[in-house]
Amino acid sequence: MKYTQEFEELLKICQENNQYVGLGNPNARILFVGKEAALKVGTEHTDGSADSFKNNDYSISFKPNIDFEKEKKLLNYGHTWQKYQKLYELIFQKLAVEIKSKEKYKITFVENVFTTELSDLAALNTKTAKKNKDFEVNLSFRKKVFWKSNFIKQFPIVVLFADDNKYIETKKGEVCELFGVNFFHHLKCEKLGNIWVHFSKKENEIYPKLVIHTRQLTNGGSNDLIDKIASIITDFIKEHSINIKVK
Repeated sequence: MKYTQEFEELLKICQENNQYVGLGNPNARILFVGKEAALKVGTEHTDGSADSFKNNDYSISFKPNIDFEKEKKLLNYGHTWQKYQKLYELIFQKLAVEIKSKEKYKITFVENVFTTELSDLAALNTKTAKKNKDFEVNLSFRKKVFWKSNFIKQFPIVVLFADDNKYIETKKGEVCELFGVNFFHHLKCEKLGNIWVHFSKKENEIYPKLVIHTRQLTNGGSNDLIDKIASIITDFIKEHSINIKVK
């Protein structure tokens, strides 16, 4: 698979600074961002590392080298990636674009989406992650070297699944500053869940650009929340004629 110059630059940055890259299609137009990889504290990233992208052709299968069909945690529909899959399918459904049929629980969103994490530190849950003595320093460093990269900048659609202000804040303008966008409006969902919508303006560095900031989908991402996010994304895609089917 041929990588863009921006992605090659990111791989170099991540190798030099020991930063997690992500998973999925690096040529995608949509970026999903979680809090941190759900792995035991101290676990080294193998899949999704800079070395893994240099040594493997993920275009054959954008999924990590794990037999997901046998992974019990993925067979739980509350798992983050199953929620990502649900959102992905809903976007294509609203666009009336056909995607490959799939077996129940099979992950395909990684073919047309890239996904990464706000924090480079692995942890099984947010509570554990924030107890790490290096949490704040690591997150601050990653925002400077990873989140300011040209590769991240070029995504026209970004969804941040992290409403904990220890990770990133909308109200203080951090999302606007980090992604070069302007706050547009705030939506509340029927159950738990807020959606902060940001757009770039023509004078911004990257235009058009949509950044959605919302809660983590695992154990609480309601159907209403996912439906609203899908609607915002599809409206944006239609307005700007963005082709999101890259695989």
